[in-house]
Amino acid sequence: MAADDRNDPLEACMEAFLQGDARGFERLYRRLAPRLRGFLRGLCGDPRLADDLTQTTFLKVHQARETYRAGAPVEPWVFAIARRTWLDHLRYRRRRPEALSDDGQLPEGPSEGGSPRGFESLSSDALEKLERSLGELSPPHREAIVLLKVDGLSVAEAAEVAGVSASNLKVRAHRGYEALRRALGVGRTP
Repeated sequence: MAADDRNDPLEACMEAFLQGDARGFERLYRRLAPRLRGFLRGLCGDPRLADDLTQTTFLKVHQARETYRAGAPVEPWVFAIARRTWLDHLRYRRRRPEALSDDGQLPEGPSEGGSPRGFESLSSDALEKLERSLGELSPPHREAIVLLKVDGLSVAEAAEVAGVSASNLKVRAHRGYEALRRALGVGRTP
């Protein structure tokens, strides 16, 4: 990533893109794709699916560029699109539950490694147990924890992405933390 890309506000990249500068979109992609991929990986648990959902998200960003309000923060807008992309995928999977590869065979399971951001310091056993426990949470609780703790969004940003109030997001996160503590056998819950 070029040094000027890191200093260029996302809103300026989006504005350039809206003015017809394709490099603005490229800068948005370079800056946001790794974080979006981590966010989606945290939601789905599958690095390959997270890559596909990231690409779909940026396709939707491109298609929905006219709905962006000039001057508004770009990050929550893009993360909200990513969240809706994940929810669209879940709805599709409910309607079409088969999971075959292109050649008609059952696909391999998720590959080892590729931990979401923030999980690097955990042992492989602890990471596996945490990811399994996160996967067992309800989608709203898992989403709140991933947005806040894995992706590092503020409560306000995470609430905007999730389409709920900040208070509601805090409740979801708290309930998710409690459920994780119980699943992991850590601490006491009232």
